Formats: sequence, structure tokens, C-alpha cells
Amino acid sequence: MNGSATTKYDRITRALHAALAAGVVIELLLQAVMRVPPGVGKGVDDWHREAFELHAHFGPTVALICLLHWLWICLPWSHPGVAYLFPWRQREKRAHLHRELKDLFRLRLPPPRELSPLVGTVHGLGLLAVTGTVIGGSVSYLGYYMGVPIPQKVLHWAALELITMSWFVWPFVIGHTAMAAAHWLSSRLHTSSVFRLEE
Repeated sequence: MNGSATTKYDRITRALHAALAAGVVIELLLQAVMRVPPGVGKGVDDWHREAFELHAHFGPTVALICLLHWLWICLPWSHPGVAYLFPWRQREKRAHLHRELKDLFRLRLPPPRELSPLVGTVHGLGLLAVTGTVIGGSVSYLGYYMGVPIPQKVLHWAALELITMSWFVWPFVIGHTAMAAAHWLSSRLHTSSVFRLEE
């Protein structure tokens, strides 16, 4: 399916994607410098602790955006919709995805104005990784800050799951940024070459 850069994704999908990406980057940066205290009101009150407090209190906002993102892309009028994020589940898209992977190893990117199974897969796997961090973070927030009686073993495993999934999110953020920059650069080079041909 072809379309311009503005119609490839509907406006709400683009807005939710941008909000989620910004929230995830903020959370990852805070997580990189924070220090988890031994309990509510315990530990040294320094900027590492403040980073943790910001990370914990901003988490529910990211969780809400993630939930809204999932709800929207599952609706029939969203474009391109949830199926775009998991093209490997559709037999007819798997061959196209395989071709794009081979092209990627030859340093050829999918056309930026087309709905690409490879780009959809990257977005889909990234959204799953972010969702994993949201689930672990939500359980930790409910038990740690809200006082919901969650067994300590569950809180422990939720914290480990959150840390593990955040390690998976970093490569998606870096890869996503690199692909966006490469697409932007290739489109700029293409535009400048077109102008040179017209002179």
C-alpha cells in the first residue's frame, strides 16, 4: 500500500506514537541515573533518588499512553492498524518481509513513503517491549506507592521483568532513531539530486 508520509499513518496513531516515544525516552534516561531506595521514605535524598521519584511518578502517564495506543490501533478505523505491526503472522507478508531483511543486509532501506513489513515489525516488537516495561512498572507502582497488597515475590519478579524489558527497549529506541535519520538523510539526498537534474 502506497501513501504520502502524512497519510501512511493516521493523525491519532502518529500523535500517540510520538507521545509514547517521548515518554519512553524520558523514562529510560531517568532509569539510567536513578538509584532505587530500600523503601518509601528511606535511603539518601540526593539527585539519584529524585530521578527515581520522577521515573516512578511519570510511569503511570506512560502506561496510560501505551494503553491508549493499543486501544486505538485495534480499532477498525485506525490506519494502518494493529496487523501492520505483526506482518510475520500473515503468510503473504512474510515473503515481503524476508526480501526487505535481505535488502537491509545490503544496506538498502525500505521506501520511506510505503508501508513496510520490516518497519512494521520493528514498531511491533518495540511496542511489545515497551508494553512489558509498562506491565512490570505498573505492578511495582501499585505495590510500592499505592500500597496494594502484592506479595513480595511478585514485586521482586515484576522489578526484574521491568529491568530486563527495558534492556530490550534501548536497542529499539536506538534503531528507530537511526532508521528515521537514515530515511531523512536519503530523502534529502534524493530531493537535492532531483533539483540538480532540473537545473
